[in-house]
Amino acid sequence: MIIEKAQSELIYYQEKVSYSNIYDLFELNFKKIFRLVPLLPSIKNDCIAVKSLLNKLYLICHDKSPYTATYTLTHKTKTQEKIIYRPDIRFKIYFDAKLLELISICKDTRINNSHPLLDNCSDLAFQFELNLFMLSWLDYCLDRYNGAEWKQKN
Repeated sequence: MIIEKAQSELIYYQEKVSYSNIYDLFELNFKKIFRLVPLLPSIKNDCIAVKSLLNKLYLICHDKSPYTATYTLTHKTKTQEKIIYRPDIRFKIYFDAKLLELISICKDTRINNSHPLLDNCSDLAFQFELNLFMLSWLDYCLDRYNGAEWKQKN
């Protein structure tokens, strides 16, 4: 856990984005999702994390094979007879390579589409930004749901 924290701090304060930085993020996110959902390789259906009175955390399985899987990790909120999943974070797991790649957030692949430097933002920097967000989201989830019981959604 101390090593993960040190890795996180190094990643957060990178000045230049490289393939190596992104790979480090993929690896660290993979470790964190497995701390949050230890039985992830065996999950083929939608699940809910239940821990005390906290909001439920939903893990939605979209696609599962022996080597990869695509999931969404989100909260479910009811507002004026409408159900909203927020944040709607879809990611892909590469079990054999031990990597997690964030695919999209809220069905939009841009976190900040009004960013003033958007035209100067490379695909590499964008991939880094997305997966850095995933790192923060997993830290939040681990803080609140670590040790939660994962139940199959009915």
